[in-house]
Amino acid sequence: MNYSALIQNRKSVREFTDKPVSYQELETIRSYYTRYVRRLVPGLDTQLYFFGTDTREALEGAAGYNAFLVGAPQYLVLMSQRHALAHLNAGYMMEDLVLKLTDMGLDSCWVTFTSSEDIKDALGIESELDVAAIVAFGYGKKTTKRLRLNLRSMSNVDIEAKHRYMEPKRGIRDMAFLNTWGNTRNLDDFIGFYDDVLWEALYAASLSPSYLNRQAYGFLLHDGFISLVSRPDAYNRKIDGDLSLGIVLHHFSVVAENWAGKPQWKFGLEAAQPALPEGHGVVASCRL
Repeated sequence: MNYSALIQNRKSVREFTDKPVSYQELETIRSYYTRYVRRLVPGLDTQLYFFGTDTREALEGAAGYNAFLVGAPQYLVLMSQRHALAHLNAGYMMEDLVLKLTDMGLDSCWVTFTSSEDIKDALGIESELDVAAIVAFGYGKKTTKRLRLNLRSMSNVDIEAKHRYMEPKRGIRDMAFLNTWGNTRNLDDFIGFYDDVLWEALYAASLSPSYLNRQAYGFLLHDGFISLVSRPDAYNRKIDGDLSLGIVLHHFSVVAENWAGKPQWKFGLEAAQPALPEGHGVVASCRL
C-alpha cells in the first residue's frame, strides 16, 4: 500500500449509505489482519471481531461520544491481551486496518468507548481479552463539505467545514521541536522539506486522527533521538489518548520506514528521557 497517499486521502465519515460490505471484502479484511497487519508490540495476543448493521442498537449507551454513535453497515472490534501498551498497540494496528479499508475504497470512523466490559456485554463477546479499539466502516455518503469537530472547551464546541483534507489542525512547526521543547529555531534545516524522510514522516504524523482532534502530542528531536511526547489535555481520556498515540506512531513509522527501515521504538524506562515541561512525558523514542 502507498501509505503516504492513503494517509493524505483517508477521512472520518459519520454518515454511511445502506450499501452492504460484501462477503469478499470482509474476507479481504480478515485475511489482511491475519497475515499482514502491522503491530507496535508483536507479542501481544489480539483478536478481531466483525459486527453488522444491528450493532448500533446494541452499542447504544455503551459507546459513542456524549451518546452520539455512528451508524454503519459494519463494525470492527479489536480485542487485546491486557498490557501497559495494549491501547497504543491497538491504535497502531487498527489504524493500519483503517488505511487498508481506505485502500479498498471503504470509509470509516473511530468509535469511542469507556468500558471494555460494557462493550463485551452489549455485543455478547465471551473472551478473556479486553476490547481495545472499535471502528465503524462501510460506504460513506457523498458530501461536498468535510466537517471537523473542534472542542475548544466544554462550553465552546464548534464544527468547522474543511475544504482540503491535507491541512492538519496542527502543522509540523506546531508539533515538532528541536533540542528543547518549544524550540523551532533551525528545525527546517534539520528535518528538510517535502521529499526528505523526516519531513514526510512528521507530516504524516500531523495528519493523524485523534480524540476530538485535540492532537495532545508532539515530537522532540534531541541527542540523536526522536521522542513522541504526550501533552497534558483535560479532555483526553486515557483510552482515547493512548489510541491516538498509537495512531500517530503508526503514521510516522510506516512513512519513515520507506527510507530508513522500520523505527525501533523504546518505551518506558528504556526510552530517552529529555527535559520536558511539567505534565509532559515521553511515550516512545527511537534513534534517528
